[in-house]
Amino acid sequence: MSPGSAVIEVEGLVRKFGKVGALQGIDLTINKGELFGVVGPDGAGKTTLLQSVCAILDPTEGSITVGGADTVRDAAAITSRIGYMSQAYSLYEDLTVEENLEFFARIRNVPDVAFRERRARLLEFSGLSPFLKRRTKSLSGGMQKKLALCCNLVHEPGLLVLDEPTLGVDPLSRRHLWDIILDYHARGKTIVVATSYMDEAMGCQRVAFLLEGKVLTCGRPSDMGGSLDDVFFSHIKKSAVSAEMPFEKRMERDVLVEVEGLVKKFGDFTAVDGISFSVRRGEIFGFLGPNGSGKTTTIRILCGILPPTGGTVSVAGANMAVRPEDARGRIGYMSQLFSLYLDLTVEENIDFFGGVYETGRDTLAKRKRWVTGMAGLSGQERTLTRDLSGALRQRLALGCALLHHPDVVFLDEPTSGVDPVSRKSFWDMIRAVADAGMTVFVTTHYLGEAENCNRVALLHRGRLLAADAPEALKALHGAETMEDLFIKLIGQADEDDQRTR
Repeated sequence: MSPGSAVIEVEGLVRKFGKVGALQGIDLTINKGELFGVVGPDGAGKTTLLQSVCAILDPTEGSITVGGADTVRDAAAITSRIGYMSQAYSLYEDLTVEENLEFFARIRNVPDVAFRERRARLLEFSGLSPFLKRRTKSLSGGMQKKLALCCNLVHEPGLLVLDEPTLGVDPLSRRHLWDIILDYHARGKTIVVATSYMDEAMGCQRVAFLLEGKVLTCGRPSDMGGSLDDVFFSHIKKSAVSAEMPFEKRMERDVLVEVEGLVKKFGDFTAVDGISFSVRRGEIFGFLGPNGSGKTTTIRILCGILPPTGGTVSVAGANMAVRPEDARGRIGYMSQLFSLYLDLTVEENIDFFGGVYETGRDTLAKRKRWVTGMAGLSGQERTLTRDLSGALRQRLALGCALLHHPDVVFLDEPTSGVDPVSRKSFWDMIRAVADAGMTVFVTTHYLGEAENCNRVALLHRGRLLAADAPEALKALHGAETMEDLFIKLIGQADEDDQRTR
């Protein structure tokens, strides 16, 4: 880039929250028209850096200029001309797709003629045109992400800042989102994106790797001495799984989950459409599918949270349609929101869940030591859960779900948004749990993780498309990776639906 082409200049940036230093002396220059990635483990300071660049957070020390404007003195001018999409994207759930776009265009003072032209292009490219009148809260997670991105593009900002834009979306929606991002970048726009997907970071022109609030390295991904996964594993210590599981090992291979013709309707909408499968003790069973395919609804039925509309469901010998309470002491559940009380300490959360599951005092004391050791929280028992990183909360939530030694543990998107090292460590724990004889029922959008499962089931629009071992499914359908298999089967199902309409 030519001299003077910098859009963002960060000099000596320090940001503290109380006594905690989230950023510690950051120096960065990001050039006009650059696609710049920010990666790092959970708690490294990625979101703090992006919010500082967007003039949302003021520096404790140092300075940031965006397009020559200072983020403290000229904050209003900066925020009015950039686009920022946070992890918790700010859409109005009770407004329709059309109304959200109109609202964001109005607050950005987009002229009517320009809005009509941009609206048509964004709707066509995002695939949201058929859903103009649908309320945002009724959209799938993937469609909500696309709408949030479109709302940030409607005023055509020269700088677009994206914080984990594909967090929690399925592989097909992830591809669609990146098509929109890359198309916008090709028009000469500057884009800064934080991501936990290393394949996304590899597509950036330059990447900054953050660790403990500092820039560990910054440059082209191809110059970093291997893939970005290698950088993670070379610089971050992986927490070891506790070698001693405090559970009696169960070796039987009995069927613990049996589903036959399961149907769940919400009014006229069929969320789960006649699916059947079974899972044995000690199996890791992956439940895959796009956003809105019925995965979470099925898990909630299996946990006794929702009643089925039709079919039969048996979990650990209990009929979940008739007496779900019979199974509640034999199942564990970790939801997408971690299932923890953030205002309680680590120890208080463990004690609470131990009490809910009526774990005896002596047993709870032994298992508490295991949970804190497994989660890497020894010595932090009195730390508030809200002050833990996402990866530590994730492991604590798993430990709390296992305290009562359930026969079946349900994990709904347990690794969403965590870095590769934390993800690998978590899967080490899952394998140890399965080896102890517990059945693990897990959903994930990281399709590389599906390779760790004994078997997987793929859902789409509430219907079961396929179920078998990952290698068997790839061989049957001529796919090299699980992501290729996912895209192929979903595409075929959509084509079949089009022909029958």
